[in-house]
Amino acid sequence: MLTRFITAIVAIAIFFGVVYFIPPICFTVAVGLVAALAAYELAGRSGIVRNRAMSIFAAVFAFAVPFCINTESNFDYYIILVFLCFITMFATWLFSYGKVNLVMTLTSVFAGAILPVFFSLIIPIRWAENGDFLVLLPFLAAWVTDTGAYFSGVFLGKHKLCEKISPKKTVEGSIGGALVCVIVLVIYAKLTKLGIGYVASVIGALVLSAIAQIGDLSFSVIKREYNIKDYGNIMPGHGGVLDRFDSAVFTIPASYIFLKIIGGIL
Repeated sequence: MLTRFITAIVAIAIFFGVVYFIPPICFTVAVGLVAALAAYELAGRSGIVRNRAMSIFAAVFAFAVPFCINTESNFDYYIILVFLCFITMFATWLFSYGKVNLVMTLTSVFAGAILPVFFSLIIPIRWAENGDFLVLLPFLAAWVTDTGAYFSGVFLGKHKLCEKISPKKTVEGSIGGALVCVIVLVIYAKLTKLGIGYVASVIGALVLSAIAQIGDLSFSVIKREYNIKDYGNIMPGHGGVLDRFDSAVFTIPASYIFLKIIGGIL
């Protein structure tokens, strides 16, 4: 428990240091490192991809993704990178036929070219107007939903939500997590004057909370499917990047869509 607490304090300090006290290029590098670690965890550490070269290739491509999409003008480079990732993984499959299969190949492509996009969308959110406050939205949605669901489940939980995937999660916990998310995000939007209306704040919070819970369960079902305890051990007592940012992988792109396409804020 002490190790878990100390790790959490250090991780929070690093998180706010990276988000608020480093220049844009360093922030992009930091996102790239997180994406690379997540890609390697999903491909290699999980045991899904039993080919070390593929796992390393996935991490390398994942690191490059944030540099390709940190501005809209660079999006063409991302298309090139996706193609290179695709052809690299399939070429590896060809030369390792019999030891590599389609699931391993497609997982490597996903880890190297798709998963890092979800992390990378935090970059345009961070450097937008009011980005100092907007950047916390996807993380708040994920973390307060998780916290609210935990305590609601402990005190009120009776009906199992997805027992085969996560036996401790309950319907009451899920509802409680959503309500806590609505309360926190509505208050946060008002206090920080983000220009998001009350109705939009409530709807956005409910959607983000639901998406956060889907993200949590999605990475849990991978663990269940492949008999994984943790995706990594980079954070003692907490596991790996994907163990801590599983929900955020889903809430970051959801926040981007809400803020840019629906809200017109970005």
